[in-house]
Amino acid sequence: MLSDYQLIASLATSDSQRARQWYSERLGLEPMFEMPGYLGYQVGPGMFTVYETEFAGTAKNTVAVMNVRDLDAEMRRLRSSGVVFEEYDIPNFKTVDGVSTDAEDGARNAWFKDPDGNIISLVEEPGDPYEPTIAALLATGDLERSKAWYSEKLGFTPAREFEGEIAGYESGGQPFAVYRTSFAGTAKNTVGAWNVRDLRTEMTALRERGVMFEDYDFDQMKTVDGVFTDPGGGLNAWFKDPDGNILALVQYDQAG
Repeated sequence: MLSDYQLIASLATSDSQRARQWYSERLGLEPMFEMPGYLGYQVGPGMFTVYETEFAGTAKNTVAVMNVRDLDAEMRRLRSSGVVFEEYDIPNFKTVDGVSTDAEDGARNAWFKDPDGNIISLVEEPGDPYEPTIAALLATGDLERSKAWYSEKLGFTPAREFEGEIAGYESGGQPFAVYRTSFAGTAKNTVGAWNVRDLRTEMTALRERGVMFEDYDFDQMKTVDGVFTDPGGGLNAWFKDPDGNILALVQYDQAG
């Protein structure tokens, strides 16, 4: 089942070496693995990847969230290394010194951008059940529609919900969330991936639930029946949710 695997946030870059340097110097993160144009990072039990694509910079929504125990301490640490936090002042939403505080539950959020404009959030939430990690954050223009689709097509039920704004899920024991935003649909790159043991079996199960896989025919990439075989023998397949978020299945080697 897809829910057996962690959903890994996928961040787009136009220059993986520039991104590598920035994540090292600003966030203190080094890749746990890397390939040409592709970087893999771990934050606590969670993972995210940064990969080169012509669609870098298209996502205008927050693409990943890091939960922290002490937001002020994390912000001081990151600011000391040159991270600049965003300030927002729009109807019903305002930051003060980079921080937005929810009046009802006391959750505190801050946002920053990487060199490609990927927006990453830090959140300190009272009663947070997860150890500090990173999670994919998927944009939607209609949360109820997304909840129905993720349930019917992917088999996910929200573990937590927040005032009709966010649906929080678990996959592979790690969190991810779908949240309502006017910037849904802007990302033209893959935004999340599940690394699975048997890609074709997962595809069959998802197709039986009505998921349609994408076919691509680019200069150096062509899918056959929805599957791309990379030069190393790994398998890749892509599908979209109702908001156009591109999600992937990945199998690193055909032996499983």
